[in-house]
Amino acid sequence: MFDLNDISAPVAVAVELPEDVGLSRTSGLSDALFASDGHQITKRPIRAVTLSSLCPRPGERLWDLGSGSGSISVEWCLAGGRAEAVEMKPARLDAMRRNAEAFGIEHLIQIHAGDSLSLIHDLAKPNAVFVGGGASARLFDTLFAALPAGVRIVANGVTLETEALLIEQQASRGGTLLRIETAQAEPLGTLRGWTAARPVVQWATTT
Repeated sequence: MFDLNDISAPVAVAVELPEDVGLSRTSGLSDALFASDGHQITKRPIRAVTLSSLCPRPGERLWDLGSGSGSISVEWCLAGGRAEAVEMKPARLDAMRRNAEAFGIEHLIQIHAGDSLSLIHDLAKPNAVFVGGGASARLFDTLFAALPAGVRIVANGVTLETEALLIEQQASRGGTLLRIETAQAEPLGTLRGWTAARPVVQWATTT
């Protein structure tokens, strides 16, 4: 308890917010909330599945390699974690910084400009790793050699080359392999039809 003896004119203000204000506590925020370079953003349905596979927990650290606009890092941090995001392209780095500021998580995400292979030895050890871009056999070899046991690794691939790589990695290292296909209803002449997105192959495992 406290008194108001030294306050001559106390004022209380109540603010009534409209409905649907605030961010959902579940993963898979609207794509419209994120700045991007127009290309590199993990779309909402894929992001929701990816975060489910990453299993964010309060206080845990994520390496987001080939992070693009940083949407995975943003939602990881909103779940109570911290992120080390690595990206090479300036436009995507700029979008990531804007997203960190817009969501108020600048203090939770460290943004690194450069190549993942060159930087990961300088990063604080993670609890989970997401490979959203730049996947290679050399990168996975480096991760499995450098990380302690029990680190969760999730990698997404869209190209045939990355799909083949993830199939090979799952065959040799174990884990789960998932193919995600989505389609959205869009106008088709005077009617509507399904427009399919490019399928995403996801490999999830632990070191």
